[in-house]
Amino acid sequence: MQTRKTGRFTKPVARWRATPERRLLVIENSLFRVEIWPEMGGAITSYVHKADDLDIIWRNPYGQPPRSRLLDQPTAAGSDLYDVMDGSWYVSIPNGFFAGDYFGAPLGTHGELRCVPWRVESIQRTASELKVTLRGPSVRTPLVYVRELTIRADSALMDWRETVQNRSAEPLPVAWLQHPTFGGPLLEGARLVVPARKVHVFNADNPAALQLQAGYSGTWPFVPERVGGKLRDCSIVPPAHSGSDHSIQMSELSAGWGCVWNEKRRLGFSLQWDLDVYPYAWSWAHGGGHNRYPLWGEGHIITIQPSTSRVGRFPDLLAAGDLRVIPAKGEVTATMRTGFVSTSEGPWA
Repeated sequence: MQTRKTGRFTKPVARWRATPERRLLVIENSLFRVEIWPEMGGAITSYVHKADDLDIIWRNPYGQPPRSRLLDQPTAAGSDLYDVMDGSWYVSIPNGFFAGDYFGAPLGTHGELRCVPWRVESIQRTASELKVTLRGPSVRTPLVYVRELTIRADSALMDWRETVQNRSAEPLPVAWLQHPTFGGPLLEGARLVVPARKVHVFNADNPAALQLQAGYSGTWPFVPERVGGKLRDCSIVPPAHSGSDHSIQMSELSAGWGCVWNEKRRLGFSLQWDLDVYPYAWSWAHGGGHNRYPLWGEGHIITIQPSTSRVGRFPDLLAAGDLRVIPAKGEVTATMRTGFVSTSEGPWA
């Protein structure tokens, strides 16, 4: 059995859960539970494996209580992201990671669609299936993001249908990635399983800020450290409080899937995606190694981020032609499948 299934199958349900800070949409079956924050870019704030009461989504110790507004302070060094980053799964589009100008529109770190209000457009139920559709219109660009999430009574996996619509009469190039931020007990002793051949490190403006060798390209998963040149196995999730921190990009994938796998628990969390839409996968690993703003030495994090583009600033990606184009008055759709699994290698059914 590839997917983790336990208990008696029951009809999938949707309900609302209110806290003093936010209103969350909860969708669940007998195997897992997902919480969604529509007003904060449709963020996935919790993704729980019910049998173990294990949540794969990281909680930011400096993001509680959850915030939806920036501080009335200068915005720099990614603070437009970190002020409201409580730990979640959000989407990054159209400018990829770096803040900057998008054809005249000033956009912050990871873009605006991660934090503008989305609305729940529909909740469709049958005896065996639940489908939720969310819609997020951009404020500063003519893009609209539509997300459909489907869960079934007898499956441990959730299906995603992600569509970017372009309302303008001009085609728009975008850097588009998924940004799940994983944390919790599954990470202790875990490793990344990704069918990649190559690994790359961004050629940062300040190489001294990186633990790995800036600009390096080589065979996955080994990367030399900046100081001493020791090879770091980037498939190993750094232990909490290890002082490790790195960000890498995987390429030349033989298939579109990845897994955070814990051998001791015989449990993993998997992602499957359209390789033709997302040919790259980024990963940020943090074991307390960033001891200044914004984490101050805290946090135990791993990510697998399917992406349309290399890591880079939007103008550089545009000049290199390394962007996905959304047609004029058209759209591009990507599908994904996610969930807890009991084997480390995909694909999972």
